[in-house]
Amino acid sequence: MRGIGCLAALVAVLVAAPAGAASPAPEQPAAEDKPKESNSAKDDKKAEALATLANAVSGFLNGLSLGAYVQGQYEHHQDSQDEQQNGVLLNQNRFVLRRARLKLDWQWKWASLMAELDGNSVKGPAFGLQHAEASVLWRGGHPIGTPPVLALTAGLFDVPFGYELTESPRARYFVERSLLSRSFFPAEPDLGVRVAAAVKWFRLSVAVMNGEPLGEKSGFALRAPVSAKTFVARAGTVFAAAKGFGITAGASLLNGKGFHSGTDPTKAGVVWKDANENGQIDPGEIVAVPSQAGTPSDAFHRWAVAGDLRLDIDSVLGRTTLMGEVTVGSNMDRGLFVADPTLTGIDAREMGFLAGITQEVTKYGVVGFRYDQYDPNADSQDRLGGKLLPVSQTVRSFSPLVGLVLPERARLLFQYDFIRDKLARDERGVPADLKNDTWTVRLQVQL
Repeated sequence: MRGIGCLAALVAVLVAAPAGAASPAPEQPAAEDKPKESNSAKDDKKAEALATLANAVSGFLNGLSLGAYVQGQYEHHQDSQDEQQNGVLLNQNRFVLRRARLKLDWQWKWASLMAELDGNSVKGPAFGLQHAEASVLWRGGHPIGTPPVLALTAGLFDVPFGYELTESPRARYFVERSLLSRSFFPAEPDLGVRVAAAVKWFRLSVAVMNGEPLGEKSGFALRAPVSAKTFVARAGTVFAAAKGFGITAGASLLNGKGFHSGTDPTKAGVVWKDANENGQIDPGEIVAVPSQAGTPSDAFHRWAVAGDLRLDIDSVLGRTTLMGEVTVGSNMDRGLFVADPTLTGIDAREMGFLAGITQEVTKYGVVGFRYDQYDPNADSQDRLGGKLLPVSQTVRSFSPLVGLVLPERARLLFQYDFIRDKLARDERGVPADLKNDTWTVRLQVQL
């Protein structure tokens, strides 16, 4: 985000230029002295109008930051199929516009306004609002462009849970968040109100939100199917322990309600089953279908806690970043194995963690590795050999990364995800590793 201040000055000069550059009118005979005075008055009014417009444009642009980036990629999935199931294409070996975003951010002394638009082709062409934040601030002497001492924000903003969820996809080297993070939060933003504080090294964010983030599979994304709201908080630290050595750490808490949709009542009816396929109604082929009573909707409890740590170390080679995050929750999965204790009769216990490192190789290269592990149901059971036995649904991902970087302008990244799980079955019916490794090549260019 840059150049807006210079643009404001340039616009002001260009808009005002015609008035200052107006050439003197040629001398006219004495008989035309009166029209000459009228033309002079018109020139003055025109100059005044242009000056007013220049001030308005300059005032609008001052304090505005403009940002944009595009992420285009090719992705290959080992479990891709050239099939269609229930209207959904199973082929995932494709070119994708992952993100194309435009961000406008106004910063003033006592308030700020931010809006970000997103376009992508993940599930077909889509364009919508990614963020919309209205804030009132008390900067407490902090300069514009740095976190204010206190801020009250309302609108559409990232859920303040953990570090990975709030990290910008523009800045993150790894192509996507970890599996646990994507399962708990299919997308980052939700609607609500947030209070944030930044005092020296201390950071605090407390939010009350609808609890149905963007990308929610329930069909209620950014809506509020239950009146109870979700409480989210993160407390942490950001400080430089020494020159070239920074530490970011935090603890997060989420407490809220999920929603189980009920069913509508049905009427009684009849069904014809053409058992012998002769196209005629024969005895025994008319079956009565009884009516069914509707079932009520229900709300269930969900919660999560997390701890995160990030170390940034600058050296001659470049910046080294070490990261780790641990999360435990219940009934939080909304993306992989969607949790619904009303349906299953038992609360799902979920847990997982990630550990990773990225190393910048001078200003023009980066390498990295991330390991993440996610167990969507610690109490999962399966029937094997006629017995009900505990089984593991844990998914482990090993993700090496390599890339080229044009500082502040572009990135070309390659990431391979080795995925190990027990989501398939072998010829004996025993859980086996599903062949679902993926790799992605991404080009990102930013403004």
